[in-house]
Amino acid sequence: MIIEKILNVDDYYYDVFMAISESLTGFSVNELQATGLAEIYYRHILTHIEAATFIEFLNISKNILENSYSRDQLKNAITAEIFSDPATQAIAQNVITLWYMGTWEGAYINDLSYKEGLVWTVMHAHPPGAKQPGFKSWNIKPVNSNS
Repeated sequence: MIIEKILNVDDYYYDVFMAISESLTGFSVNELQATGLAEIYYRHILTHIEAATFIEFLNISKNILENSYSRDQLKNAITAEIFSDPATQAIAQNVITLWYMGTWEGAYINDLSYKEGLVWTVMHAHPPGAKQPGFKSWNIKPVNSNS
């Protein structure tokens, strides 16, 4: 079983949301929580899509997580059971976009969602105008620099 108990929110489905977010994004639950946005994102989704639809997505996710004993099994189950159904696929894609870009249906959730988008970590960059790279950062060669 791949679900671990998370103690921040008293809602059982929050744990499932975090576990499936980990699988969908490739970032650990700890890294996702370090953004400071996990609870905000969870509550935002609950207020922006029909609760029954989100609960169904989370129940499917829970079953996948409980019945997957390896990363390959998990990946295959997500592809077969979530990405094969247009309704759950749309939710999964919105969750991925939420974590990476900080947006839900094209709008930022808040100013922190822009700053903490996972896209900046993947690019080894900082969000322009929001987080500075640090003193003397210009002296450090960029990651994968050929110069």
